[in-house]
Amino acid sequence: MTNNPGKQAPSTRHRQEDWDEACDAYLLENAPGLKDHYAAQHQAFLQIEEDARLRHPDLTPDDIAAAEAAEAALPSRKRTELQLRRSFVPLTAYLPSEVKRSRKRFIQRHQRAWNRTNPSPLTWELERTLTADFRRSYRQ
Repeated sequence: MTNNPGKQAPSTRHRQEDWDEACDAYLLENAPGLKDHYAAQHQAFLQIEEDARLRHPDLTPDDIAAAEAAEAALPSRKRTELQLRRSFVPLTAYLPSEVKRSRKRFIQRHQRAWNRTNPSPLTWELERTLTADFRRSYRQ
């Protein structure tokens, strides 16, 4: 059998994963304020996800039936325009996926805003320095 040079052997890959986990733990312990930042970020992201679920709840069959009735009440031209916009996807398939997309956009927008207002204390310079210290200490 020949070895594929593009793939690492399983033992090498696991060793690298262990090394990466150990380096991440070292960074977490030695970067000032990083643990607190991650804890605050986790809490904020949980709250954002809860807000998204409240703002964009899953649809019930009654909601879909009401939307279908509203669409059926539209003039033919408007109904065709709506169907063209969603590429003739039936309303029962379109609405749940639209709610999921709206929820995802809401979450991503608010997570990016939180990250902009609360930058990580781990700058790339600090990360590079701490990673070099870790490598020196544990000799990879």
